[in-house]
Amino acid sequence: MKSSQPHGRRNDHADRRAYPRISVDVPAHLSINGHSAPCRLVDVSAGGALIRTKRHLAVGDMVSVDLPHCGPTIGTVVRLTPSHVAVSFRGLLVVSELSAQAAAEK
Repeated sequence: MKSSQPHGRRNDHADRRAYPRISVDVPAHLSINGHSAPCRLVDVSAGGALIRTKRHLAVGDMVSVDLPHCGPTIGTVVRLTPSHVAVSFRGLLVVSELSAQAAAEK
């Protein structure tokens, strides 16, 4: 019997991520339209990040996230919760330094 899902599609949301997420919990800065705000990087992958911030943002906003050891990284807000912002980056990051910093802080 054939599956009703397109070839290669997975059921589990976590399995659909293109890159593995690394929990980091480190301070960072978020900028939108020239205004900077402190934020906390919750997790990061080569293609995006989950950020905790009090800054009001909307899905589709273009932001710059100043990531430790990576520098300013341009991305698009793709999802919002009451306390977190999910950002998809335009390019891919090398997240090994962020992962090492998070491990050192624990």
